Amino acid sequence: MGFRITTNMMMSTYRYNLMNSTNKLSDSVEKVQTKRNFNSYAEDPASATQAFRLRREFYQTYSQTSNTKDVYNKFNTAWQNVQGMLDDLINPMEKISAIRGNNDTTGEARRALAQVLRETSESMIQGFNQQLGDHFIFAGNDGLNVPFEWKGEDLYYRGINVNSGNVKKPTAPEPAWMTSWKGDIDNLNAYIDANPTDPNIDALIAQRDSAQSWYDYYNHEGEKPDDGLADDHYLDALLGGDASTATGKDAEWVQYYLHETKEPPIAEEPGWATSGDPAADKYGVPTDMPVVGSDEVEQGWINYYRDQGNLAKLKEMCGEEMYIDLGMGAAENGPNNPVRGSYFNSALSGLDYTGFGVDETDEFGDPKNMAILMRQLADVLDTWDENADPQGYNPDLAKNSAAGLSADELEAKAFRLMDKLKIAQEDLTAKHVELNAQSAFLKTNQQRLELQSTNLNSEILDIEQVDLADALTALSWDQMCYNAALKIGTQLLSQSLLDYMR
Repeated sequence: MGFRITTNMMMSTYRYNLMNSTNKLSDSVEKVQTKRNFNSYAEDPASATQAFRLRREFYQTYSQTSNTKDVYNKFNTAWQNVQGMLDDLINPMEKISAIRGNNDTTGEARRALAQVLRETSESMIQGFNQQLGDHFIFAGNDGLNVPFEWKGEDLYYRGINVNSGNVKKPTAPEPAWMTSWKGDIDNLNAYIDANPTDPNIDALIAQRDSAQSWYDYYNHEGEKPDDGLADDHYLDALLGGDASTATGKDAEWVQYYLHETKEPPIAEEPGWATSGDPAADKYGVPTDMPVVGSDEVEQGWINYYRDQGNLAKLKEMCGEEMYIDLGMGAAENGPNNPVRGSYFNSALSGLDYTGFGVDETDEFGDPKNMAILMRQLADVLDTWDENADPQGYNPDLAKNSAAGLSADELEAKAFRLMDKLKIAQEDLTAKHVELNAQSAFLKTNQQRLELQSTNLNSEILDIEQVDLADALTALSWDQMCYNAALKIGTQLLSQSLLDYMR
């Protein structure tokens, strides 16, 4: 039995084959034009999956390279700024060394150095306020606001005085028996001035001088009198018995007066400082602390806690961290808890370079900030009087931080600040070396990431890029098949038309 092949069947088969040839030709043309090995995931799922993974790594590496370039520019600019500051310090530090070694005693040199120190202090702060683009380099995590600001002779970092930490706890009120004795001494003074002809005037003067000398000694304002009296002679009399048996605050004052302690007793803390839930915020400031104290002692505690809170804030800002992914793993132990070493800390705090707070290693409470140190040393050097005979520091010329000091105290402070400024310069030099090392690491990391990008791109091309010779051969074959299909179609259509005309 024969099988009849109709014209519709032939046309349907022809159209299917022609469409198939057209699709193959289109795919071959697209491969030649795009030079891609596959144009859809379905063509080669395995290669497409591998290519997707490689492209994701490539874009991550590209982002890490861009981050590295930005951070390198920041750290390199910071390094150049600090280098300029150290260069500016060369001249004044040489003059300081000359003065420290007593090789330069002219007042003109000291006054010139004072001016140089002030200008260097100003230029240093300007350097730490430099911007890179729209961000301040040495502002820690707050790169949009200027970090340092002068307010008179005080320097502020992000609104907080860099000399925070210099307010001491308020001293307990002086005991009534010591206040009463001071009143007796004043009354005796007044009597001596009003009655110079009193027959007992010499004995009264001797009594006054002895009492005044011991009062000054007890209050750490004078040397111990060498008059044969026991250290506790007057204290026994004031307390009406053996001073060593005193209790409570009296006992603490006796220890201070006898120089067994260097600091006077601390006043009792107010209730808001010892109670509350929580008792203090994260900066140590009592949560129930009033804005203004009801008396001098309470106000002293308020000032102390505010000052300590500011010091805690400065420490926090000095240790700020701003982590950025530079291709070192970017791992976290939990939310906002990055694994150290997997990120790079790109935050730079000006406090870490200039210093802040006060020196607690001695009783002078000198500032630790380098710019303030230079200004205070300049204040002292400005008091040098070259017209005096002999030349020396003149308290009458003292201003700002040098006011109220004697000539000997001015000289001692000058040498003390010179030594501390030298230490601050050495610390800044160490930070400069650290910046250089970090910049070198960032440059090396950038080169590593660029090489990694090149290698990843090569792997992507090996998977995705078509072999052009094979693609052109396939295109020629598909073009020939397509042309053959068209020719067959022409013959098929011609035969069908003649059959129809019959």
